[in-house]
Amino acid sequence: MKVLIAIEPRSYREAIGEAIQRLRPHLMVAIVEPEDLFVEVGRFEPELVFADRPDTLQSAGRCGWVEFRPYEEPPAKINLGGSLRELKEIDLPVLLSVVDEADELARTS
Repeated sequence: MKVLIAIEPRSYREAIGEAIQRLRPHLMVAIVEPEDLFVEVGRFEPELVFADRPDTLQSAGRCGWVEFRPYEEPPAKINLGGSLRELKEIDLPVLLSVVDEADELARTS
């Protein structure tokens, strides 16, 4: 599965991307500038996107989108396989569970 990360601040996207890559080495992870998000979605064709903006692409074949805004309430809105939910708290185990859920969806779709 391919994961694209395009969130602000930069330290968050790099830390999250590196953690996912180290803890889930079978995944392909790309870390990009948020302003390059839409170009990179078309080029990289990720199954899961972490972005600081809402999903406006609705592209077929993608399993999930995480709207990640750590300084707002709620800090994350998740769309996986058409199921929407909000997270009140975010930490690495929660993010990894979202990645694992998307990975499972990608494998079974």
